[in-house]
Amino acid sequence: MSWNKQRWDKLRTLGWIETWRHRNRTTIKYSVFKTSFKCSQLISRIYRILLGEEDIPTSERSVFYNNESYTDKVYNKAIDDMIKDSDR
Repeated sequence: MSWNKQRWDKLRTLGWIETWRHRNRTTIKYSVFKTSFKCSQLISRIYRILLGEEDIPTSERSVFYNNESYTDKVYNKAIDDMIKDSDR
C-alpha cells in the first residue's frame, strides 16, 4: 500500500488518526500523530480475535453470512469450524 494523501486525510476526518502535537512553525518542523481511541480499540479487538481470546462475531445480520456464493459458504464453514475448535 503506497502513500496516499487522500486516504490520510480521510482517516483524519473520520477520526481514526488524531494530532498528538501540533506543528510549531519556529521550533517544531512536523506535527506528530497518534491513533485515536476507537482505532486502538479496533486494533485490540482484532488481536484478541487472532489470538483466540475472543470469537469472531457471527450474527444473521452480518454481511459475511449472506451465503450468496460458493466462496461465501466455504469461508463461513471455515469460520464456524475455527470457532468450534477449542485448541486454536
